[in-house]
Amino acid sequence: MEEKKTIFDYVTMTFSIFGFSIAWLNFFTFLFGEEAKEISSMFSLGSNGLSIATMMQFLGVAVITTFIRYIFFTDIIIKKMPIVGRTACMVLSEISTIVVFVLCFDWFPTDMWLPWIMFILCFGLCFVVSTVVTMWKEKMENRKMEEALAKLKKQEAVFYEGEGEKDKNGICN
Repeated sequence: MEEKKTIFDYVTMTFSIFGFSIAWLNFFTFLFGEEAKEISSMFSLGSNGLSIATMMQFLGVAVITTFIRYIFFTDIIIKKMPIVGRTACMVLSEISTIVVFVLCFDWFPTDMWLPWIMFILCFGLCFVVSTVVTMWKEKMENRKMEEALAKLKKQEAVFYEGEGEKDKNGICN
């Protein structure tokens, strides 16, 4: 059974995505900031850091990503789509969102092939890592649930064994 989400769960997800994105962007700023300064609005400050505009754009992507995840991974809107279909739709929606941001905010030149290759590699790597982490987390949660169920069954067995024979007043002998 899926627990009910609150607005705080969505805010937490949004800021987790945002924090992860900004951490990686800072890493790339450190590595390539000065070289990328002339070709990308994301690195407009060079290796001096990220502009407020860039951070707000990435916050926007995080909000949209959380919304997309809500659409495809809750049963509130889509009830009968298999997980593979949901994942494919989410990935396509996310790539579309990022392409729109690339075009609107000049994140990188659209006529150069290297930035697109880097984007695809980075997106693919992040997708694979997040999929592996999610599968690992689910496996751990399932293991905990199985252990709790086994413990509950053991307690239940001990309870019923302890009932034994009862006298006429319902007291165990």
